[in-house]
This record gives sequence, structure tokens and C-alpha cells, in this order.
Amino acid sequence: MEITEFFEFSIGRSRSHHSDHHLAFAHLEQVHYNIEPLSVNNSAVVEICLDKSR
Repeated sequence: MEITEFFEFSIGRSRSHHSDHHLAFAHLEQVHYNIEPLSVNNSAVVEICLDKSR
């Protein structure tokens, strides 16, 4: 699978589960998110691409 295919497949609603286990306690975190495609001309995308400090 190419990276572009991965991102195209990821567009839409998704969720992530993360669990931490410790002797004293256990923690479960559920995150729901929506992945939306952005235009290459989007100002935030352009700014990130031009930022050489990243």
C-alpha cells in the first residue's frame, strides 16, 4: 500500500484505543476523530510545508 492510499483509506470517522497498565491502576483512553482531506493550497498546509524548523 502506498502512503497516499493509506491516507485516502483513512479519510472519515475513526477511533483509537490506548491502554496503560500499572500495578496500582489501569487506564483506558478512547479517542474518536474525523479525518478530512485538505487542499494543497490550504494556508495551514502551505505554512507547515514552508516551515523549515520542523
